[in-house]
Amino acid sequence: MPHPISFRTAQGTAKRDSSADHAEAALTLKRAIKEDYSYHDLHGVNWDQRFAEYTNRLGAAGSAGEFARIAAGLLAPAKDIHLWLEVDGKIVPTFQRRAPWNINLTTLPKRVERWSRRNAVVSDGEFADGIHYVLIRSWPSRNEELQPAFDALERARKAGAPLIIDVRANGGGAEVAAQQFAGCFVDCPVAYAKHITRSGGKFGQPYTRELQPNKAYPTFTNRVAVLAGQGTISSAEGFVMMMQQNPRCSIFGERTAGASGNPQRIDLGNGVAALVPSWKQLNLNGELLETKGIEPQVTVPAKQADFENGDPVLDGALNHLREPKRP
Repeated sequence: MPHPISFRTAQGTAKRDSSADHAEAALTLKRAIKEDYSYHDLHGVNWDQRFAEYTNRLGAAGSAGEFARIAAGLLAPAKDIHLWLEVDGKIVPTFQRRAPWNINLTTLPKRVERWSRRNAVVSDGEFADGIHYVLIRSWPSRNEELQPAFDALERARKAGAPLIIDVRANGGGAEVAAQQFAGCFVDCPVAYAKHITRSGGKFGQPYTRELQPNKAYPTFTNRVAVLAGQGTISSAEGFVMMMQQNPRCSIFGERTAGASGNPQRIDLGNGVAALVPSWKQLNLNGELLETKGIEPQVTVPAKQADFENGDPVLDGALNHLREPKRP
């Protein structure tokens, strides 16, 4: 049987000049940094001078990967872990943050009784006197990864037991996931943070973020301790601010990292994308948190050597939760 077929040829495409692509990409990156980068002025970097020094090198890059590596060097003075480049599905960082954490993940399972590693994100435990514990390593966008943390929360609630939430090694992730978990501890909407967004070289008005109750779970009304420190980063810091609004919760440890930016993806058009922070994270008083972090309610000073055979931060929280309830 005959079948009618129709088609048309594609338009001819000339081979693109990669140097022209890279030169245009350098201009796109410069506009993004000068107009949309929220921490443009934080460290006093002369961005015009930086781009003047690097533009020719960027235009002469032999590949997208080389362009990304050169651009990473250009952006390094920003000292911003939320400012990075992507090429071929791989991240090219502009800055590597190094800070001592107040936790030892190798020895921690020996410190927490009835320790159980549920997955790469969540581990939990229960002490002999009934205090429950959950370690959350990130705030994943996939609900099933965080489900064991909700299960631990429910076991503590049903037992009428206190709960320790450990985010000392939580590098952030989806703040929505943090809101869903923290929403189990409030029964009404509550403000917890502010931010201002930069676009077109200007900042907008401060926006107040609110924590909503998670109606899928009963409100947790037992006492809570949150463990935090320099390994508590980005949306994990947002989680700490959420939990600060709970009068039954105390924050133990050290100040958090002070690093949050809500980076936005910008396609540079040459096979490279730039992730550029768009907001400044503020506390409810409107104070900038970048590089400053959030101070705990109970500071537990400790050196890394202190975690080889103990955990003073965990011990501080346990001692607090074991104290009789005050009327």
